Amino acid sequence: MDISWYKKPRHSFALRIFTILTLSALLYVSLIRPMRININKDFIFPFFSELADSNVTKVQYKPRRIDILPNGYDIPRGFGIPFGGYFWLPLSLLIASKNINLSKKLFFYHLFLSIVPPFFGFLFIKGYKFAGIILQVNEMFFITLFLFFLFVGIKQIYDIWDSKKPLNI
Repeated sequence: MDISWYKKPRHSFALRIFTILTLSALLYVSLIRPMRININKDFIFPFFSELADSNVTKVQYKPRRIDILPNGYDIPRGFGIPFGGYFWLPLSLLIASKNINLSKKLFFYHLFLSIVPPFFGFLFIKGYKFAGIILQVNEMFFITLFLFFLFVGIKQIYDIWDSKKPLNI
């Protein structure tokens, strides 16, 4: 029986998944997370804090998030600093399953999150109440998209894994 057309992969699929998830976690914990915290602490929070002081609004600092609490509101509204764990986990799964198209869409969505929610945070501090509603909707949409990308990544990995089962002869 000639099976010269069949090339065995150099590494198993499970090893590829494990390696990508491990490298991604190490990259996030060692470089990305501290960078996000420093960007928030040194640039984003001071800007919003100064803006809030001039508009009688309270801005709460969290290492990876900005919460805005204007007078008359009980629950803060705000936005998270993008490219966090909700980005890296689905991205790692999509890369492991070699879905470059969805990986790009996830990346561009987080670029969008770098610009649009801070803009609406700015408007919310300035007194535009609709911006607070948009920030709340953005939070729900963000979680929904995270779950979607996570589910798609897990499903694709499962499908690849399932298709590589040995034949029961």
